Amino acid sequence: MALRVASALAGLALAEALAGQQAQELHKRGHTGARADRADAFGATRTDRSGACDCMNWAEVYYNKHASCGRAKELYFLSKYGFSAAYAATEPITGLPHKVCNDFFKNFKDESCVNVDLYPFPRDNMSDKQWCYVSNDCNDLNGGEYATNQVGFAQGGWNNLASTSTLSWKICDPSVDSILKYKSVGELVDLGQLSDVSLSRLLRLAYPAVNITWGEAMYIMEAIDEAWAPRVTLAEVVDSLQAPTSAWGSRAVDVHSMLSDIVKSEQGTILDSPGHGDNFHVIRGREVWVVQRIALGDMAYLGGHFATEFDVNCTIGCAPVRWEAPSPVDLETL
Repeated sequence: MALRVASALAGLALAEALAGQQAQELHKRGHTGARADRADAFGATRTDRSGACDCMNWAEVYYNKHASCGRAKELYFLSKYGFSAAYAATEPITGLPHKVCNDFFKNFKDESCVNVDLYPFPRDNMSDKQWCYVSNDCNDLNGGEYATNQVGFAQGGWNNLASTSTLSWKICDPSVDSILKYKSVGELVDLGQLSDVSLSRLLRLAYPAVNITWGEAMYIMEAIDEAWAPRVTLAEVVDSLQAPTSAWGSRAVDVHSMLSDIVKSEQGTILDSPGHGDNFHVIRGREVWVVQRIALGDMAYLGGHFATEFDVNCTIGCAPVRWEAPSPVDLETL
């Protein structure tokens, strides 16, 4: 009898110890961890917690209904002006929001981070940031937002007009994440064709944009191309150009200074068009690319061939394609 009592007491002591350890662990994790646990029940977790903060494939996220397009940062370019992102996932989306959510994000079969702001004008604290969806097990969102469950999703939208998501998202870190910003124009075109998404939209979601038109940049880029020489660095070419004086006006001086820095950085950058249109120019180093909607753009779009709606062609400073020399033909074996 005494043995059974002692055994029962030992079992209770072990159970209390385990419960205390669990409570202590939950206390350490805090409120954010609890939110992630609640969201785990909705199938947006990963069994491998070591990769919990890896970016998730955009198309898979929406296909598996782990998130609703518009409730995170897909439509930040509208919500920053007062558009209620809380309603975006519950109302029929038309126009530009439809093109962004349905035509682009839901078809984009890649894990790379994209710009938070599709149209970064005027600039704010999100203009230079890229983001992606991550597992609800991720506890390092770098300024992103933790997930909620379906109840919180509904309450946030209808009761609080707050944008909430059932999947966590993070601000990306260039040292660990794949970011579209650092890919070449050719690489972005290949990604767009693979996923069959708008190349114009993809470039805007990849590169920063500046309020400089092609008309203002044309003579500088042409001068850089003319001064280019194989044994001269790009920085040396840019610095050799004669900068405009104040007699040309402050705008000319500012544009020359901005373009010089952009070219030397070799960071792909969009020269914005009037009205933030879909046709624009991209500069990357001394390269100039033209993004132009094709004559049959309506047919391409209505036919669902989104990657063919726009042509992306290099017009200045483009190195020719280097073809590998064909292997010699063995005439004896023919």
